[in-house]
Formats: sequence, structure tokens, C-alpha cells
Amino acid sequence: MKKILLLIICLILSFNYSKAQKNDQFDSLIKNYRIKQEKLNKSFSEYFYGNFKEIYSFKQSKFENVIDSLQNLYTDFLESFLNENPIIEEFFKFQESKEIQYYFENLKLDYLYQHKKNTGEEVKLVEPNENIKKDFTNPEMMNVESFVSYVKTYLYFLSKIELENSSYASIDNQQLNATLNIIPQYFSNSKIKEYLMFDYLYNHIDNFGIKNIEKNYQNFINTCHDTVYINQVSKLYEAEKKGRQGHLIETYKTVGNFKLDIHLFLPDSSFQTERNPVIVYFHGGSWSEGKPDWSFGACQKYSEKSWVGVAVEYRLADRHGTLPFEAVMDAKSAIRWLRVHANEYNIDTNRIVASGNSAGGHLILATALVENWNEKTDNLNINPVPNLLMVYSGVYDLTDSWWIKQGLKNRNLDENLVKEISPNYLSQNKLPPTLIIHGTDDNNVPFSTAQQFVNVMEENGNNIEFHVLEGAGHFIWYDRRYNNQVDEIRTKFLEKQGYLY
Repeated sequence: MKKILLLIICLILSFNYSKAQKNDQFDSLIKNYRIKQEKLNKSFSEYFYGNFKEIYSFKQSKFENVIDSLQNLYTDFLESFLNENPIIEEFFKFQESKEIQYYFENLKLDYLYQHKKNTGEEVKLVEPNENIKKDFTNPEMMNVESFVSYVKTYLYFLSKIELENSSYASIDNQQLNATLNIIPQYFSNSKIKEYLMFDYLYNHIDNFGIKNIEKNYQNFINTCHDTVYINQVSKLYEAEKKGRQGHLIETYKTVGNFKLDIHLFLPDSSFQTERNPVIVYFHGGSWSEGKPDWSFGACQKYSEKSWVGVAVEYRLADRHGTLPFEAVMDAKSAIRWLRVHANEYNIDTNRIVASGNSAGGHLILATALVENWNEKTDNLNINPVPNLLMVYSGVYDLTDSWWIKQGLKNRNLDENLVKEISPNYLSQNKLPPTLIIHGTDDNNVPFSTAQQFVNVMEENGNNIEFHVLEGAGHFIWYDRRYNNQVDEIRTKFLEKQGYLY
């Protein structure tokens, strides 16, 4: 019996050793494949992205021929590798071939947007062929990264078509609702459908919050069969719900069916005997996404230091179907609301500080510089300009934003109107004391635009304190390499301006 047991153990060890050897050999081959593929990637990038605008300006048939030729380079490379190494398992062949296929399908799909952007010519959305539709029913495809990316791009274009239905114009969370409505129309497989429903709802909560999504949330909880998805969404939803408690939420403006919130974090009652400075946060997100919730933690910290902390909700492209012009009007309305309600919250109207990241930085500059854009319901006798501005990675020139110009064209308006909300076209000498921090390696907002703004504003006699962060990118407010430095600069600036912190 002992001899038989020993034999079995030896066989198991021998099998595991052989399997380990095979795995090591497989890993070595794949590593070598990736090294060679990198050379191909470099050549592809130099050609394709070096001639990006020209390629997307081609007529559709010529463009697709170019993409097909580039794809063939990768498929031929993969095929040669598989022929030379028959040991490679089938799952790798499937995975790699699909990754290649859908990377290039994505490039074709993006032609709809890029061609119009570069040439102004309208093209129709290319419907998926039968092979792609077949993959739409295969849940294994959800493990293919480029396929998931293709599906999301396709859904994005479909949602834009869906949003042309006027019924969406008066509802909140327009992009989410449009996408959730079309997913079941194109994806019948329950696993794929539930993953997409989960992914869009989860990311919406993460990037937009939970306002006015109760029906979407309950519908998902009631219909989804995957407990992992349900638990993840529920956990995030409840955390967001909890974050909206313990402070005041007021409506500062109603526009049509949209009620816009202002979140107020008031100091302890022991500080209520005197007027308190207020800090107003405007979040970033390219005027398309974002939520005031991102500033709740900062608002709470300020309230503990006898400030009134404020986070502002403003209209967004993906929620409300708006352009930055509406966001500018909202920012001005919010400051006016604080001045009107100063007595209720013991606000010192001579010490209103506005803080903004990226698009939020643009908005607080707009409160001081933009004159032509005001809500019709606003009292224009109330000053919309804060007493102090703090701008981090702000946006100074919106004239290169194609989607904004396109939005103006869709409204039959002159695209040059974008200059009226672009700080670099609004040089004035009445800017309040302003702190500007910008990274030299900001790939979202070129450093040169910030430098240009500072130069012109200083020439016009404005009080600007400009801090350049060498090597910093765009997201300096939470980049661990720079956020402490940003905090220190901000604190010293407030102290210098006579604000106790």
C-alpha cells in the first residue's frame, strides 16, 4: 500500500514539474512575442498618430483600406508567431486575435467623430457586421479589453442618436438614461447585458453622484442576477447617500425641470456669533461630468475652522445636455445666491473665496471676467464676483474645444461665441486677488495658455500669484507628488490675503 501511495505521489510531482516547465516555456515565448510586438507598435504609432488628422480626413473607403492594411501587419505577425510555436495554447490565440481585431474596429468606429471634426463632413454610423454581432452574444468576449472598448464606443454613438429624441431634454442624467435604454436593444445575452448595466450605473455614481437616479438604481437591483454587481453598486450608492447627509442642501436655482443644489457645511454653533469667511468649490470634469461630492471632505475641514464650506452643483453636458455657457451662468448664480443669503448663514460677503480645479477653475475665472452670460432670473445688481480666486490647472482658452463649437452650430449660433467665455480673450483689470497653480507637463490644458493668461492679466494691473510646478501634470490636486505642495501654497496665499485658516 505504501509503495502504491509513493508511486502516486511521484506521478503527481512529475506531472506538476512537467506542467511547470511547460508554463515557464509558454511565459518565455509570450515575453519574447511582446518584445517583438513593441517594435511593431512603435512603427505603427509613428505612422498612424503622426498622420492622424490626414488619415481621418480620407474618404471612408480609403480610410478603411488603410486601417485594414495596418491590421494585417498585426495579424500576420501573430500568425507567424503561432506557426513557429505550436506549443502556444488556444486561449492565447483567441484572446490575442480578438484584441487585434477590435483595436482596429475601434479606429474605424471613431471615424464618425474624427472625420467630422477634421473635415466638417457628416458620415453615418457604421453598423456592426454579422461577425461582430455574433460576438455581442458571446460572454467570453467581455475578457477582451479592446472588445469592451469597442462596445462602449458604439454605445456612445448610439446614445447620441437616442438623445436626439426630444423626450430626454427635460430629464436629468440624460447620457445615463439614453445608454441604459439602448443596451437591451443590442445585447440579448444576460451576462453581457448585466455587465454593461452594472458598469454604466457604477461609473455614473462614481463620476456624477446619485441625484435623480433612484429609479435606475432600483431597477438594476430588482433585475440583476449577479450578486457581485449588486453588492458593488449598493455599497457605492449607500456611501454616496451617506455623504449627502449631515449638511444643508439648498436649491440655489431652478432652470426648467432642473433644480440645482448648493451644499453648505456650516461651522459649529460656537462660531455663529460673527460673520464667517466662505470657500466655494467648483469641481472639474470638462463641463461634462463631475459632482459636488468630490469637495465634501474639504468643505467639512473648512467648517471645522470656522469657515462656511460650499460645494456647487452646476449643469453638465452629459447630465443636462448643456454647454459650458450654462455652467458659467450657474457659477455666477451660485455666488449671487450666497450674497443674497449671507444673513441666514452668517457669511462675510467681503470674504468669499472661490476654488476650482480644471473646468472648475475656468468657472471661477468666468464669474469675474464674463459679462454677457447671466441667467435671466438673476438679479444683475448682485455682484457675482468672489473676493478671492484659487485656480488649479484651470482652462484659459476654450476656442480649441471642437465639441463646444459643434454644440454652438447645433444651436445655430456663431462658434466664435466661445471667445466670450474664454479667459484669454477676456483680459480686464478688475480681477480679484488670484492664485494660479499650473504644471509644466499638463497634457490636458497646455501650460502655455496659463502663462499667457498670467502675463496679460499682470500687464493689466491685476493681482496674480502664479506658481509653476515643474514636471507636474494636470491632476495636481490629488497627485501625491504635488498635492502637499499645492496645499501649502494655498494656505500661505490665504494667510497673505488676511484670511485666517
